[in-house]
Amino acid sequence: MKASKLLKIIQKNLEAYPIDYLRNKVTDERYKDPLTKKLAKYNTSVYDDIYETVILDDFEIKDNIIKNIKADIGFYFDRYAGGDSETQEFTKNISLYLALIAKKPLHPFSEDKKDDVYYFNGDYYCKGRMKYIHDERSLCRYCVCRNVSFSGMF
Repeated sequence: MKASKLLKIIQKNLEAYPIDYLRNKVTDERYKDPLTKKLAKYNTSVYDDIYETVILDDFEIKDNIIKNIKADIGFYFDRYAGGDSETQEFTKNISLYLALIAKKPLHPFSEDKKDDVYYFNGDYYCKGRMKYIHDERSLCRYCVCRNVSFSGMF
């Protein structure tokens, strides 16, 4: 499938998603966890990027990769998240966009090497990737992040 076609499918799939709810999590005082706020901010930014993206140099994406990402996210939600279909569909679509079109990490990142996921010298790095890539049906297999060497963790 062409990337431009996948992007249009993603845009269509996300049209009805209540993005304002997610945007409000960033500033809502009821959400105390900084990770929840950081993830909400990242995901709303990705949502905006999806609708602003124009693919000039179209490229092919293997249908099996799309199918596998969707299935692996379904596996994750069935095992850990318990049936929230709206969040699952949102996650599938932004993950497809991040991994296959934007080629950005599936998790929020910064330019601070102290963070778990960071950008440095033109590459993304994840401190947890070496550990989590071995989990059953891990999404780390699709993420653009590189492993951080042992010495780079300190």
